[in-house]
Amino acid sequence: MTKFLHVMSGLMIWLLFFALGGALIHANIPGVTQSAFDLIPPLQSWEMAGIGGLIILLSMLYLVTFGPRRQKKRYITYDSGSGSVSISDNAVREYIRKLSGEFGMVVSIEPKIRTERDAISIDLDVKLVAGSRIPEISQALQERVRESLREGLGIADVKEVKVRIQEIVGEPSASSRRGWRS
Repeated sequence: MTKFLHVMSGLMIWLLFFALGGALIHANIPGVTQSAFDLIPPLQSWEMAGIGGLIILLSMLYLVTFGPRRQKKRYITYDSGSGSVSISDNAVREYIRKLSGEFGMVVSIEPKIRTERDAISIDLDVKLVAGSRIPEISQALQERVRESLREGLGIADVKEVKVRIQEIVGEPSASSRRGWRS
C-alpha cells in the first residue's frame, strides 16, 4: 500500500510541477496573447494557499513513503527444557561472523540464515586468502559452525551449512604454493 501511495503522490507532485512550469514558460513567451490559462478565472488567495498546501502535503506524503522500511526482527526459538529461548537472527549472524578469527585463511564470513519448520539452514559467504585449501576449510567451517551453534547458543537443529566462496584475496604464501605442488 505504501508503494502505491508513493507512486501516486510522486505522480501528482510531478504533474503539478509540470503544469506550473508549463504555465510559467508559456506566460513568458513573447507574442503569445491568449492561452488556456487566460480562460481560467484568477484564483483567490485562499485557493492559492490550498493549492500550495496540497503540493506540500503531497511532497511530505512522497517523502514519508519513500523512507527506509524497518525490518521486522526475526528470532530463532527453541525449547530448552526449562522454557523457550529466542535468539535474534542478527545475534546468530554476529556469533558466526566471529568464527572467522579461528581460521587463519578466512578473511571474512557473511552468514545468511534461513529458518525452516524445525531447523535452520546457514549459507556462509566466505572470503579466503589465496592459496587456501577450499575443500578442507569448507568442511572445517561447516563442522565448526554446527558445533558452535549447538554448544554456544543451544541451537541443535541445523539442517545444513552451505559454504559459498565469494572472493579469494591476496597472493598465496610460499608455503601454500609448495603444498599444492607436492
